[in-house]
Amino acid sequence: MLASKSDFIGLDDGRVHLATGGQPPLLKAHRAAFEAYAADKAAGAAGYQRHWEVGAQVKEQLATLTGLPAADHALIGSASEGIARVLSAVDWRAGDNVVVADKDYASGRHALLRLRSLGVNPRIVPARGWRIEVDDLLAACDARTRVLYVSQVTSLTGQRLDIAALAAGLADRDTVLIVDASHALGVVPVDGRLADFTVSSCYKYLCATQSGILAWNRSRRPKFDPMAVGWASGSDAPDGQAYAPHGDARRAQAGNSNHLDVYLLKASLDCLLPYGIEAIAGHVDSLGGALHRGLTERGLELITPAPSAERAGNIAFAHVENAAIVERAAEAGIHLWDGSGRVRCSVHLFNSDDDVVRLLAWIDAGGLN
Repeated sequence: MLASKSDFIGLDDGRVHLATGGQPPLLKAHRAAFEAYAADKAAGAAGYQRHWEVGAQVKEQLATLTGLPAADHALIGSASEGIARVLSAVDWRAGDNVVVADKDYASGRHALLRLRSLGVNPRIVPARGWRIEVDDLLAACDARTRVLYVSQVTSLTGQRLDIAALAAGLADRDTVLIVDASHALGVVPVDGRLADFTVSSCYKYLCATQSGILAWNRSRRPKFDPMAVGWASGSDAPDGQAYAPHGDARRAQAGNSNHLDVYLLKASLDCLLPYGIEAIAGHVDSLGGALHRGLTERGLELITPAPSAERAGNIAFAHVENAAIVERAAEAGIHLWDGSGRVRCSVHLFNSDDDVVRLLAWIDAGGLN
């Protein structure tokens, strides 16, 4: 393992935590982060200013993960909120269309389906079995495609898509590419320069809490004027009769960030960044490969691609008894994740070879039956 299990709350009892795709344990360092937030909250105006300073530090940290300038990151409530901010900035016309895969996450699918009320046609691209094909997504796009939403790593199967290929395929089209990096950020490289907008939740592979990030690629998509704004999004024009948005991604922040969540996110990034995303990705690739092989050898229907370039931290297999399996595994001290006809096993920097061995031994002892 890269990080010691003793750094995390709840892992000292020997349990096997393979559920980061749902949510990981918090760090023990988060306790000190909460105390720092509480102390600043009690410190009046100076403490409030400190809240914003911590937010600025977090944006600098995020910049090292996305490749975008720190100022192009907004700290918001969720990835879904980020998607909504982007869609609210599009000048929709009846007859426009939007594209999403049928097996991609509900945050994007639901948001695009809702656009039917504006006369926009959602094009739901069917997967090939469990697999989403980049070529199929691009084939569904035409001159009236305003938005393409895709997860870099799917929550359902753990498939990792080629975002560079998607971006190249859209190079000659005025289509907004929204990439949801919730299952990628913090575990594999994420290049925010490839998409127009990158959104992510923070409570998965960033090892933080239920908050979100919106990264705006201003060089690729210079116009971005969300409809939902507030005092923190900009300022009054000189005549007091108009709203002037901030020149950076703060325009997507209507009010205060969830400052406590920001302090906790900083503690998470303080833990993750020193290891380096390449080292984390390499560690997860090794564990994920061993897990994929072991599950395949036991005759399970793996729905996560085997090649390293096509997976990240999630390894999943189809099973009709998925909920019962996850419940039995928890009773044995092994945390997995169920839903949608599959069992998902997730590895991160605190997992070890022994975690994989123990899961496979539990299966061999009849755990799936």
